Amino acid sequence: MKIIFSLGISLIMLQTCFAQPVHKVITLNSLLEEMSLDGQPARFPDPFYTALQASSYNRVSMSPDTEDWFANGDGHGYIREEMINGKKVYVIMEQEGPGCITRMWTPFFYQSLENHTGPSISIYIDGAKDPVLSENFIGLLTGRSFVKPPFAGVTARAGAFYLPIPFAKRCKITLDQPPFYYCVNYRSYPSGTIVQSFSPKVFEAAQVSLRHAAVFLTDQTEDTGKLISYFSGKIKAGDSAVFTLPSGVRAIDRLQFRIQTPVSPGMLRHILLKISFDDQETVWCPLGDFFCSGDTLNDFRTKYLNVNGNILTSRWVMPYRETARISLVNEGRQDLDIASGAAFRSWNWDERSMYFHAGWCDYGYLPGDKLRDLNFIHIDGKGILAGDALMVLSPSIGWWGEGDEKIYIDKKDIRRRFPSHFGTGTEDYYGWAGGEVPTGKDTFSMPFGANVRNGNPVNPRGYNVCTRNRILDVIPFTETLKFDMEASPNYGTHHYDLLTYAMTTYWYGEPGAVSNRKADLRNLKQGLMSLPQIDILEREIKKGNIMLNADHLDSCIRALTAAPGS
Repeated sequence: MKIIFSLGISLIMLQTCFAQPVHKVITLNSLLEEMSLDGQPARFPDPFYTALQASSYNRVSMSPDTEDWFANGDGHGYIREEMINGKKVYVIMEQEGPGCITRMWTPFFYQSLENHTGPSISIYIDGAKDPVLSENFIGLLTGRSFVKPPFAGVTARAGAFYLPIPFAKRCKITLDQPPFYYCVNYRSYPSGTIVQSFSPKVFEAAQVSLRHAAVFLTDQTEDTGKLISYFSGKIKAGDSAVFTLPSGVRAIDRLQFRIQTPVSPGMLRHILLKISFDDQETVWCPLGDFFCSGDTLNDFRTKYLNVNGNILTSRWVMPYRETARISLVNEGRQDLDIASGAAFRSWNWDERSMYFHAGWCDYGYLPGDKLRDLNFIHIDGKGILAGDALMVLSPSIGWWGEGDEKIYIDKKDIRRRFPSHFGTGTEDYYGWAGGEVPTGKDTFSMPFGANVRNGNPVNPRGYNVCTRNRILDVIPFTETLKFDMEASPNYGTHHYDLLTYAMTTYWYGEPGAVSNRKADLRNLKQGLMSLPQIDILEREIKKGNIMLNADHLDSCIRALTAAPGS
């Protein structure tokens, strides 16, 4: 059974106003409504679900105690082979019980850059003999089938699919050819959760909700009358600006900063953004890294983050019960002329409400000839993982990001020492694909994430910045969450090149939730390295003039990053 619909999404200028949903039944309409609520991430999911992932990761990776833990070749894994109607198929995802597919990703080529056809995908729901959906896999995910942007589309050499596909009893996904790189994110609801399964009839009936959700995801018009100015002026080097927001139960709807000073490379790494809600500091992050612009101002647009010229806008909804305070601290040597403003929405603080958090870490310089897991964040408490950003300085003209994400959810994953989410590569996690050495032309923005910057016009040498905004694929946790990413240059050709890594994590937590990301003034003040600086440092290490991890190396780094404007 093949679905062939033509869905023309008209991105008309609508103001979507949905009430906070209370759904006894999970439906396609309710899931699209969930996509269309700005404040949804700030409330713990009800009903609760487990966020899972099926991917083509290399199955020899079974234990962090073995070298195979970092095995590459992540494009061919699957669950099993079976025969359907006399034909061999490959099962890539299978789930018993109620749930929902929330995201699918695959390259827009199959086995080679010349093959843009690839396999067919079939999705079987609730044990039915015939699939509810049968399409060309690449065509479906790149928006060449019945699902159109923003729910499916081309990124850079890949397709990303975000139309929710709910199922009541079970789901199985098959390919009719051997798999070649894929990720499927899905929800598993508790037994007894009532779900209306996806069908052509259900899809056709959801057209209004689809249009509303499309507008919510893509419409970035501003209501400037709502923005209240809180600070405008110069923050001198070593000084700070602190402003207190209106008291009482409410939520920040939009936070905006207008940089009125010419921005030199690395300047915004020295500007510290701190936010406290109800006397709990939940945001400690360089302003530049928060907006994927630690190196320089990088224009991009996702649902929750936007940089447009010198205007930096956050749309993460940030509720509080009584008080909120924002601080900007200038830890650099240049004065900063900046204007800040915020817009608010009313908020009903209930038992599901959560605080917004942003945690940051800088791993500095690491040699690329050793594989390792770098920790984005480790959270204790109850909350959701809502997004992240990665910034890497690579001196190589080759690819630096073969590493897989590994996300451990609650103590069951920690105890078994194996993640619920095991990915296939850094670029895959952020929604695009390799296949060839990427260049600066491979940048893109979509509501769900962006390749903000990619080295220089001809290769990845330089700063590389990616970000992911989770919407239906947010990851709830009730006890703890650990998020690692492999630091892994091109597998099989590991080179010594030093690379620098900085990571930002956006999450929500119930009162009392804490993470391992603490204030790190030393790295913030040290600032960013430039390509010439890391080239010099690498040459000195290779000559034996500097010992890696020695105190002399630290002093050398501080000297190299002490130049004006660094």
